[in-house]
Amino acid sequence: MLIQLCDLDWFRGLPAPELDRIQAACLRRSFEQGQRIIERGEPGQTVLFVLSGHVLAVQWTEGGREIVYKDIGPGAPFGELSVISGAPRSLSLYARTDCTVLEMPGPLLLELIDTRPEVRQAVMRGLVRCVYDLTERVQELTVLGVEDRLRAYLLRTALEQGELKPGLTLGNLPTHAVIANIVGANREAISRSLAALNRRGVIQSGRRFLRILKPDALMRLDEG
Repeated sequence: MLIQLCDLDWFRGLPAPELDRIQAACLRRSFEQGQRIIERGEPGQTVLFVLSGHVLAVQWTEGGREIVYKDIGPGAPFGELSVISGAPRSLSLYARTDCTVLEMPGPLLLELIDTRPEVRQAVMRGLVRCVYDLTERVQELTVLGVEDRLRAYLLRTALEQGELKPGLTLGNLPTHAVIANIVGANREAISRSLAALNRRGVIQSGRRFLRILKPDALMRLDEG
């Protein structure tokens, strides 16, 4: 199911004629799983919105190790920092699944920020969330062990996909290798942590799905 322009946080509540004008200026693009969407270092001339599927914001170290900064799902924007700052793209974007994105010209975003207070406020709220997310991730990498970082990732994913309650099934999860990159671990450590949570009855997991059985236990990050 494709997210519509009127459902995006930035544009919710705008008059229909304005939505039509924005829609006419945007380009809808489809990508297959694994396909590159944008490359780090490219000029940041557009903003992209994920309409369906999932994309990964990644970077590579000099040694060739992939670092996944974010798993971006439907409704989320990407690229506004480059448009606002005029700097090149800081991360590459790849399709984790088959996906559709909406590409908006950067000048249009800047115009809307100047002329539409509701858009400006929504963009600011999004930027503040980015700062909070990065701060939280740094804290997790500094303070928490691998299993607790995995727990925190699963809790965030659960809240994004629905109400956190017993029996909630998380679908369309990344591979163990991608999750490991997101939480700053290796695939083997993630597999061991998932197995431990399964044994304790906190979760039930299988290939690309995970069911939360005990949300309260999952939230106790210091539980051994």
